Amino acid sequence: MGTWGTGPFQNDGALDLLGDVEDGTFSFDNVEWAFEEAHLEADAGEFAVALLEIALVALEAHDPTDELAEVDLDEVRATLTPNRLRWLVQQVERTLSEEGSESYELWAEADEADFEAWRSRTLTSLTELRELL
Repeated sequence: MGTWGTGPFQNDGALDLLGDVEDGTFSFDNVEWAFEEAHLEADAGEFAVALLEIALVALEAHDPTDELAEVDLDEVRATLTPNRLRWLVQQVERTLSEEGSESYELWAEADEADFEAWRSRTLTSLTELRELL
């Protein structure tokens, strides 16, 4: 990974996705390719965690992170149907799985404190999204 940190936007894939949201070119159709394989590559995990944060902020369940403070999420909010949110929950669950997730594998090999920070933050956000369904 190039850029790599425990926050939802501290990696290259998430920053690319955020750029698409900022310039109005984001669509779920443009990222679904990353989730088609049984084994999730790192970029899919990065997308899933970033989308989780974006969804929570768009639905006003989270205060915006610095990265999202000035981003207009109206277009994204309009696409967050119950089916799309359930799909997102599934992708984040896959990302957090010990089996079949390159993101999980990379974090498990990293510093234990960083792994736990990434994992616990993502689990907390996942729980918040589940509560919205």
